[in-house]
Amino acid sequence: MRLAACETEGLNRVYDRSREAFAFVLSMPTRLLLAFLLLPGLALCQQPSSTPGEYQGRVIAQTMHWQGAAWLVRHKREREEATTTMRANLGLKPGMAVCDMGSGNGYHTLPMAEAVGDTGKVYAVDVQPEMILMLNERIAEKGVKNIVPIVGALDDPKLPERSCDMILLVDVYHEFSQPEAMLTAMKKALKPNGVIVLVEFRAEDDSVPIKPEHKMSKAQILKEMEVNGLKLVREFEGLPWQHMMFFGLPPQKL
Repeated sequence: MRLAACETEGLNRVYDRSREAFAFVLSMPTRLLLAFLLLPGLALCQQPSSTPGEYQGRVIAQTMHWQGAAWLVRHKREREEATTTMRANLGLKPGMAVCDMGSGNGYHTLPMAEAVGDTGKVYAVDVQPEMILMLNERIAEKGVKNIVPIVGALDDPKLPERSCDMILLVDVYHEFSQPEAMLTAMKKALKPNGVIVLVEFRAEDDSVPIKPEHKMSKAQILKEMEVNGLKLVREFEGLPWQHMMFFGLPPQKL
């Protein structure tokens, strides 16, 4: 069967595009090509559970998908969450080793890296490889050298033991499908005087326009931290929508 001229032209265009796409893939650096080929499998392995369940009487929220990453860097986030004020009250200093747990595409990671300076280090952990790829792009664009990206697991952030002065979790903890395993691993990653900082939308405030499963009350946070062997060290109550609570390990008995 002979094809009409318009059909032949259409097929030629498809062929040309396919050839160009193949050439683009072949031109990728080896490491990038490997990431390109492995990404679908990694995403499947790291995909958060669709039915996370409950913990300590609280419904565990579904993890935000990487395709919604633009929401993390929205322009009005500063106005809604006072993120600069939040980071200023972390007490970051040059030389500190800290972790941005659930780093996403690096909204907090990059300012934290600037705060701890060249002598400090920021571990950026996320369970979605796509988030880490986006973070790596931003790191390369800005030429930052003190960030260590980590693709974590649902039950293990893969942090080195006794490596962190602080682990920051901004609107992240309530999405952990295995909170006890994660807290156990984070406690091992803390230095002796290190702290875990939870920033969570206030469940007590109905005016905070966030879905209930993505909020936590102060009482619920305290309940879950205490049952996992963490004590409240201090808190900052100056954020418009969120709790900000610092937890540390209890003193070891001699």
